Amino acid sequence: MSFRVEPQALRTYAAHLADAHQGTDVAKRYVNQYGEFSLHERGLIGVIAPGHRHLLAALNDLLGRLGNLTGGSGEALSHVAAGYERSDLRAQSAIDATYPAVPRPSPSRD
Repeated sequence: MSFRVEPQALRTYAAHLADAHQGTDVAKRYVNQYGEFSLHERGLIGVIAPGHRHLLAALNDLLGRLGNLTGGSGEALSHVAAGYERSDLRAQSAIDATYPAVPRPSPSRD
């Protein structure tokens, strides 16, 4: 069994998480813009308005936590990808250093 990591795949997934993070911000703005009722709009719904306000608060909290999770995970994956790239470069350099130098002909300027 072997283990292989593609740093670019991690960066791609991190970009998807960043998009999801932005999506949570858009969702929160939408919920806050269209989820609240003015005193005039409440009418019969005013009877259940306290429950509605609690629902909006819970939804905002959920979207906030989801935004934090996706944003933080995306940043962490970007750091992990960079770490794998550094590790791969060190391993490649160490392997390259074990090979003898190859003499290169000097370029002719004729």
